[in-house]
Amino acid sequence: MGPEELRRAIVAAGEVLGFRQIRAARPARLDREAFFERWLADGRAGDMRFLLHHRKARLDPRTRYGWARTIVSAFAPHPPPPPFPGDWRGRLLGRIAAYARAPDYHDELGRRLAAWAAQIRTLAPDARIASYTDTGAIFEHEWAAQAGVGWTGKHTLTLSEERGSYGFLAELLLSLDLPVDEPVAERCGTCTRCVEACPTGAIEGPWLLDPRRCISYLTIEHGGAIPEPLRPLLGEWVFGCDLCQLACPWNAPASDALEAELAPHLPELLTLDEQSFARRYGNSAVRRTGRVGLARNAAVVLANTGRPEAIAPLLGALAGHDAPLVREHAAWALGQLTAHAPQVVASALEHALRDSSEPVRDAARAARERL
Repeated sequence: MGPEELRRAIVAAGEVLGFRQIRAARPARLDREAFFERWLADGRAGDMRFLLHHRKARLDPRTRYGWARTIVSAFAPHPPPPPFPGDWRGRLLGRIAAYARAPDYHDELGRRLAAWAAQIRTLAPDARIASYTDTGAIFEHEWAAQAGVGWTGKHTLTLSEERGSYGFLAELLLSLDLPVDEPVAERCGTCTRCVEACPTGAIEGPWLLDPRRCISYLTIEHGGAIPEPLRPLLGEWVFGCDLCQLACPWNAPASDALEAELAPHLPELLTLDEQSFARRYGNSAVRRTGRVGLARNAAVVLANTGRPEAIAPLLGALAGHDAPLVREHAAWALGQLTAHAPQVVASALEHALRDSSEPVRDAARAARERL
């Protein structure tokens, strides 16, 4: 089987497994070292310490995979975000990014990639293969752009005319010398809708993202207290964010149905123990943020509802949650809602001044000063 025929067979096998926009590139050194080192030096990685490791392999996969002759990059679509209820504040609902409504894509795409690799080995038994989806030291968006899967949008996600940006990227590194593709033209033009749609200003300008201000980073990767000035800007998001993608004209409109797991009841998120969290989110990407992180986010969104009904669950979290991080954010949240029940809130904050955690005491003290 010649290289062209082998490539067609590999693409066909991937499409059967649900991969789209399957393209190929030749492994080489990416011309991104200066930008990446400056980006890291500016501290933009935040809590994503993994980005500090394997820098050589990220910039040049040949330093780790010297046998690789082709990088196959592919797109795995997921449905667009469903509409979110306009009465989320009154119903005390939070919002989860669209990609997290299905089983965890790391697991699902990992299985599909393993099946794809197995089929490739039936075509080329001696082939060496490594596969990744958001797990290895691979600059996925860069290789998707190099291979022509799409172009990098101004929000730094991969975009294509056919698929927009609602999907995951996956890569196969192959020892096979296959025909490769050319990059596609960038089609964002003068559009800046994604930049303007970001409430926290994380997209500082076209192709320049500061993850430390990104709602997805803050609600998923960030492990500590969310910076106070950014908390009101989280809006309804308890896990991830779709706003820059929703604003993009290359994306399909929102789907019709709202699935229950996309709109969790915020008070329930404050009461999950480890077992109930695992039952509800153990098969979902939401497990990434953990029970405590999700409850922290829920406390912030409860404050953002501005509703008096949010006070009772926050009082319960301040008095009884086992994680100081959640109690800290509950104290802050109650400070945002004092107008609804000033005496009740003041009493709870007074009691929190004796909390065993200093950050909780500090948050309670700051909230009392706003009374």
